[in-house]
Amino acid sequence: MASVVFLRAANVGGTNVFRPAELAKALKHLDVVNVGAAGTFVVRSPASAAAIRQEFLAEMPFEPVMAVRPGRDVIALVESRPFKGVALSKDLRGWVAVTTERPKHEPALPIAMPPGANWYLRFDEIRGSCALGLVRRHPDRPINVGKSLEAALGVPVTVRWWETMEKIAGVLQS
Repeated sequence: MASVVFLRAANVGGTNVFRPAELAKALKHLDVVNVGAAGTFVVRSPASAAAIRQEFLAEMPFEPVMAVRPGRDVIALVESRPFKGVALSKDLRGWVAVTTERPKHEPALPIAMPPGANWYLRFDEIRGSCALGLVRRHPDRPINVGKSLEAALGVPVTVRWWETMEKIAGVLQS
């Protein structure tokens, strides 16, 4: 079965910079497909998570924090349509945070930041190794979804927009 690799804090703010297309090319023996610039890859070879991790680390110019998940988990998540009935837009986006290890905390959900009707970040549920929620565009400040979730869960996470998860599922199903 195929796997999905999610790198944390790669190509963000000028740190942990690398070229995803070149990495995919270097790992062509694993049939790697690059999905975007943030460090998301589909590995179509039936390698183990440990072998995939080792291969990626050998090719990276830095040691990334990463999560390697079975492709079937991403397909199941997308097919479950967790944002059904929500009109996602550039101002209201769905996010998925992949945990890099088992959460140390199990927060009472949902969490809205700030609390109340004027929230800009909502953490709604945990499904397996993924946390899900919504973010509203804030006119005065950028919102760091990852930092807020890491504080709530007590472990590193790597966040992707919902449309990225749909693209990953498309690659896995093609």
